[in-house]
Amino acid sequence: MTIAVSPGGELALRLAFAILSGLALAAGYSLHPIWWAPWLAPVPLIVAGNGGGQWARIAGAIAGIVAIVGLAPYYLEVGGWLPAVVIVGLRIVYWMLISRIVQAAARRLPIVLAMLAPPVAGAALELLALVISPHGAAGSLAYSQMDMPALFQAAALGGVPAVVFVILLPGSFVGLLLARSWPAAQKGAALALQCLIAAGLVLFTAMRLGAPAAAPVLPVIMIATDQIRSSPRDWSAVWDVYRPAVEGTARPGSLIVLPEKIALLDGPEAERAALSVAETAKRTGGTVIVGIEVRDAGIYRNRALVAAPDGRLAWYDKQRPVPGLEARDVPGKAPLLADLAGAHVGVAICKDMHIPSIGREYAGGAALMAVPAWDFGQDGWMGARMTAMRAVENGYAIARSARNGFVGAYDRTGRVLVERPTGQGITVVEAALPAVGHETLYARVGDLFGWVSVAALAILIGWLRRPTIK
Repeated sequence: MTIAVSPGGELALRLAFAILSGLALAAGYSLHPIWWAPWLAPVPLIVAGNGGGQWARIAGAIAGIVAIVGLAPYYLEVGGWLPAVVIVGLRIVYWMLISRIVQAAARRLPIVLAMLAPPVAGAALELLALVISPHGAAGSLAYSQMDMPALFQAAALGGVPAVVFVILLPGSFVGLLLARSWPAAQKGAALALQCLIAAGLVLFTAMRLGAPAAAPVLPVIMIATDQIRSSPRDWSAVWDVYRPAVEGTARPGSLIVLPEKIALLDGPEAERAALSVAETAKRTGGTVIVGIEVRDAGIYRNRALVAAPDGRLAWYDKQRPVPGLEARDVPGKAPLLADLAGAHVGVAICKDMHIPSIGREYAGGAALMAVPAWDFGQDGWMGARMTAMRAVENGYAIARSARNGFVGAYDRTGRVLVERPTGQGITVVEAALPAVGHETLYARVGDLFGWVSVAALAILIGWLRRPTIK
């Protein structure tokens, strides 16, 4: 679409389109996203940047600023000013780069290839972010789809990068159609490729969502409360709050999951706490998993205790402490997979499930994951959905018990089986989760799709930087 208006009017239109794109992206990046908004975002962005590198960079910068500025206070609250500035800056550069690449591709490639530039760039940048960032895949546009299971099953093939690719592809095609004139044959080929990809994804999604539920199942009970606001050092007081709910709901063969860091205990006190939890597990016949921060000889660890009814005790150490907020905690080095109540159960703690590589450590072994967690209130929905994405990627169910957030259970396709927000009272949620997992392609090949996208982006940038021979 050629903007044939006065220079002042053209500038206003370009700015309006860039802002519109940013608003659509902001709705997708939100802690409570609107799923359809990011699908539209490439359209006004491509139109706004049409005509040259300068317009593309300006449009991308404006879209990136509008997209992320609303989340700046949240990043400031949970991470401090330096991480907030870095995250906001990188997000702006992210969209500047995508906008610039698509405009360069549009000038030198047929539309069937040019329309692949934004989704390939998006997938590549998502992969680099989840590999480099201490926050892993947190903040990805992929999570905007988590209320629509039919739209994020591509994660089972290629993880978060594949979902972002799917989101950006249709809007890139439409945006290029509006921004420029293309030969009919090229448009036909581009449309055919769109339909082919869509048909493949629809078929794959239908097979996953339509598969019968696995049997047998394991009864799982998630218990949490916001009544305890910090991590008290009096274990008896803490356990007096949780024990009645555990004893009142646990039954032989069940799995009970409590939140992260419900107490801060010295080493000897932590061992005494473990024995009291083990006694409850033996008396009820259920396996209890509870998060405790342990300080031993001046060393802090964010741990999850696993107490089986047969007396077995195991500890898991959180592998990815929250940057800044958990700087004192020594990270764990290995996953924990236990045979509990007839099922292979993996254990992870909160932030661990924001890291695709940690989630993939349990693929093929765990039938379900037990995840003690502690959210920040406003990000409870997002924290739960980031965790649910690991279920999609790796083919296991998840039981997540978070205080100051959501308590819930999610199947291997990321669907919410049961979920409830926490409050001052005791929140108890029960579910029956499969005792058998289903390994996915992503679990077997890892981030192959993302790395192929990185290679394709590097080749594309190198080719587009070559001078045009006239």
